[in-house]
Amino acid sequence: MRVVLVPDLELEGWKSMELYAHQLERWLPRLAPDWAFEVVRLPTPRWGRARPLRFAARYVLLPRRVARARRKEPAALHHILDHSYAHVLRWLDPRRTIITVHDLYPYHLVSVGGTGARIRLRNAVLQWVLTSLREAAHVIADSEFTKREMVHGLGYPEERITVVPLGGDHIGAPSEGEEALERTVRQLDLPPGARFVLHVGSCDARKNIGTALRAFSRLRELTGEDLYFVQVGGRFARAHWRAIHQWGIARYVRQRADLPWEQLASVYRAAALLLFPSTYEGFGLPVLEAMRMGTPVVALAAGAVPEVLGDAGLLVLENEAEAFAMAAARVLEDGTLRDTLVKRARERARAFTWEETARRALAVYRAVASLDPR
Repeated sequence: MRVVLVPDLELEGWKSMELYAHQLERWLPRLAPDWAFEVVRLPTPRWGRARPLRFAARYVLLPRRVARARRKEPAALHHILDHSYAHVLRWLDPRRTIITVHDLYPYHLVSVGGTGARIRLRNAVLQWVLTSLREAAHVIADSEFTKREMVHGLGYPEERITVVPLGGDHIGAPSEGEEALERTVRQLDLPPGARFVLHVGSCDARKNIGTALRAFSRLRELTGEDLYFVQVGGRFARAHWRAIHQWGIARYVRQRADLPWEQLASVYRAAALLLFPSTYEGFGLPVLEAMRMGTPVVALAAGAVPEVLGDAGLLVLENEAEAFAMAAARVLEDGTLRDTLVKRARERARAFTWEETARRALAVYRAVASLDPR
């Protein structure tokens, strides 16, 4: 059986979605060697980062390439690996198309509405994408949380949704051991032996960076320790920098826009804890990565994070900086609690593997392929 995988654009995907595509490409042929898996990509040159060119690539060029591949050699199934590209389904047979939904954040953006020509255009496009999403034969959701949102928010049939969690075994002990760890920490420009609080992800509004920074400032006061704050994967907005200077923590804050997986593993290992106050997550991959690396997690009990973390970290119920600071202080000061959380986290993280993700996706392929398309 021939299955066509449709990932996002090479320069447009965020790390988790790129990872998802690459891991399925790696594992599916191993699990089903008698099947043919083809990836339809649209390579984008570096100058293609400009907004108009990205728009044209996403909504015109990629759909045309997918349609051309379909005409050239029909496939039994298509799998759109990123819900943001659900509009590509218009060029496919919906009865033979599966879409992975990592979260329904586009739905919330449309629901909020807004004024201005750019926001109205964005919402019109998102609405088109969401309308296409409803027509898919089957949806793979990263979490039960996202499944519930699909049912209650979009009215998508529950029986056509399968929850398939992401894997976490892409990240592990650096191949060069302690040397790699020390070298990576030096690159963060931290004093020797300094303890730091880590945040991994973008700096979008839902990531709640302002609360994380305020909690860090308060944590320094509570512990009296010369702590640092390291943010990896985003870029602070002007409002974040204003808050950093207002609270007098500028000299204790470090940021790296991106790191290779091995270096990121070293940063996780060296961190005192991961602070993750995100208000909306369809899964929460940094939480799982921290769990695998034995980094204690303090996170907001929102979105799918409680599903991933379970009792292997501290969940904060109130979205308040003081609550995060107090929870983080417990982890830093209570060695027994810390050891318990690390042990639970490592055990729990072992259940999340990319092989299992691919195996469960393959089961969905078989189920959809067996349906009568009439």
